Amino acid sequence: MRKLDKSTILSKEYQKWLEELGDIHPPYNSSSNLHYFDIKMSLLYCQDGLCAYTEQMLCDTKFIAPTNWDENKYTKVLQQNEINSIQGDLEHFDESLKPEKAWFWDNLFIVQTHANCRIKGTKSINVILKPDSPSYDENKYLQFDFTSGVFTPHNDLSTEEKQDVKKMIETLGINCIYAQRKKRLEEWKDRRDVGLPVEPNEYVTAWNMTLQQLSEH
Repeated sequence: MRKLDKSTILSKEYQKWLEELGDIHPPYNSSSNLHYFDIKMSLLYCQDGLCAYTEQMLCDTKFIAPTNWDENKYTKVLQQNEINSIQGDLEHFDESLKPEKAWFWDNLFIVQTHANCRIKGTKSINVILKPDSPSYDENKYLQFDFTSGVFTPHNDLSTEEKQDVKKMIETLGINCIYAQRKKRLEEWKDRRDVGLPVEPNEYVTAWNMTLQQLSEH
């Protein structure tokens, strides 16, 4: 799970609406909200089209190019099959904020549906693994084992930090697609071993940590 930069909101219409809401937001009504699609596509732009937690690809990057927005909102006209191909749910990192701040940008990510609905749900969180937090650093808090295909707390963490990170790895579902991720990484390693180029478009953190391990052996 990479550190994310969400400082750019491409949908200025949503940003203005958010600023005008004040302390209490209207109830969350998912895709019925006028700004829902703009929020989703703005977040996917910040996330490079990947799930914020698992780094699984959720959409083709051509759909999130900055040229698809005008000064206010997402303007690219998509066919229904293109819309259907854009996966992921609008996820509230801290569910306790949802009743009153349902549209708070800092609390929102796009996450693959299984991790969002089947794993995280309304579980309580610890900000230690909030991917856009200024203090978050994947290389400090996580390590990846290529053999098993899973992320674990970094060995250099304190006992308490390891417990917090382990719980959040489970809460966010970071390893929920470990088998799929492992298969992809094995394919890339095989390509690398025979001198072919590898340019991962998903699972970037796992691959970068794998490369580091390979360079050390």
